[in-house]
Amino acid sequence: MENDEPGADDPVEAAPSAVPAAAPERDAGHVERLGRLGQVQASIEQDAEEEEDQDSPASPDAAVQHGAGGMEEDGDDDNDDDTDTRSTNSSENGLDDSDADRLFDDYITAREQQQAAAEIYNTELPTEHAYLGKLERVEGVDYMEPGKIYRLPVCSHNSIVFPGEVVPMIINAATLNCTDPSDGVKFGLVFRNVISDKYVYGVTCQVFERGELNASSGSIVLKTIAQQRFRTVRHLAGRRADVLILPEIILPDPLISSCSNLMMRHAVSNSAESAQRFKSFLSRTVPWPKFVYDLYGTDEVLTKVDRYLALLKIENVPSDPVKLSFWLARNIPIDENDRKKIYEADAVISRMMIINKSLDQMCYFMCKRCSNEIGSYNDLFAMSKQGVQTSYCNPSGFVHETLTIYKTRENSTFTTERPSTEFSWFPGYSWQITLCSNCRNHLGWKFVATKKNYLPKSFYGLSGNSIQVKSVNRVGEEEDATDDAEEDGQQQPRHHAGDSDDPEQQRQRLPLELFRPWYNDVMDDDDDDTESDDGGNEMVVVQEEEEEQGGGGDDEEEEEIFQDARE
Repeated sequence: MENDEPGADDPVEAAPSAVPAAAPERDAGHVERLGRLGQVQASIEQDAEEEEDQDSPASPDAAVQHGAGGMEEDGDDDNDDDTDTRSTNSSENGLDDSDADRLFDDYITAREQQQAAAEIYNTELPTEHAYLGKLERVEGVDYMEPGKIYRLPVCSHNSIVFPGEVVPMIINAATLNCTDPSDGVKFGLVFRNVISDKYVYGVTCQVFERGELNASSGSIVLKTIAQQRFRTVRHLAGRRADVLILPEIILPDPLISSCSNLMMRHAVSNSAESAQRFKSFLSRTVPWPKFVYDLYGTDEVLTKVDRYLALLKIENVPSDPVKLSFWLARNIPIDENDRKKIYEADAVISRMMIINKSLDQMCYFMCKRCSNEIGSYNDLFAMSKQGVQTSYCNPSGFVHETLTIYKTRENSTFTTERPSTEFSWFPGYSWQITLCSNCRNHLGWKFVATKKNYLPKSFYGLSGNSIQVKSVNRVGEEEDATDDAEEDGQQQPRHHAGDSDDPEQQRQRLPLELFRPWYNDVMDDDDDDTESDDGGNEMVVVQEEEEEQGGGGDDEEEEEIFQDARE
């Protein structure tokens, strides 16, 4: 436009009369929205002062916008009245439509830039355990053969460690005889009185990174990875033990394994839909209904696992069935009894059935000392590439299984001491000790970002030794059953395990029929191994010279505690 003032011959007459009626409502909406955001106060005052000093009702920019929209002013008295009305509305609200739109767009742009500048935390950093200092990679040994007995140095551990988990340690070098700096020592972690009174279970650990020996304290920093489950056979002097390596049994799909060899080639399919159609076809040729076989397959639990991983935004999980079962056991909220059952189970399908049941329940975390509710599993998230629960080591050498959670229940915890970044397990975050507000028991730590743009801003790390998992559904079912019994006014009769009508108990009895052929084969193999073990031919001794020198501790008390697994 060449002139700021529109000409008197402009043809638009009806449009300006419609503008003042809608303008107050639109301006009020913009001002109310921007006022809540607290971003436009300075602009409102500046625009109001400029409009009071000017004789013209609108700025050149506003005139251009009105002209582009087909709303140009006349030189009539009616149009002057309309202009005065718009000026009054603009003065009352502090700004006009164009300024409100511009300021709101500026706010949205600034917010998008702030979100773009936010730095998502690198989950690779916690897995490096950089707080331990500089470590050197060392060579290890191969896996041990299941069913055989090995002699290993052993250390006690306070909780269950599943294979595949990285365990950082600060330990006395003399305990593991770490003399050769290039040797990746293999040793065992034993869980005394953690799982069973009959056997002492444990896991073999392979050292893959190690630091330099501290001459003053005699300690050494190690990064180890748990590999294979075992149970102790005989305890020896010098923190050594004979251990039996436990097998990992992968049973075939009970429905597909029943088909002939000619049809077996149709069972393998990349399409899940094709596999389901094939199973539906096979179900017509077997004595049990299809849903019975589905109860003891992995399709149902894998579907639930996919939903759980989507909730946690975790993409990288093991594809191997054995590794997957152990990964789920330490990354899904499971109570202590079920964790023990999972560790004792040799068959993968047995572990997956326990995990399947746990995924159907709403769980929450409580203080182990006073049962104060701390948080919900809905707030779990993976701060480490290894999952929601990872082992970390403090300067004293104590290993904590730490569960990461966004927030705790309101007024359930409080922090002590000043924030510190020293020996922080999560680089870029400071930590504070977190206590239970009810009993002041140590629950874990609160981590707060030291960088402005880090996400999340803060989170909690709960120590596995201080919390316990409870199921909401299980508690609710018990209360409902108690209420029903009270309403009936009579005690529910007790059924024998073999005669129970409980669907869950009937479900537990079915595998004996479904898997009896494979179970018998496995037991026959174990019997063969036992016979060879009794003959002493399958015994693998790592350091046999110790017993020759009288270093073995074969006293009666140790043999009573550590029962021979070959019997």
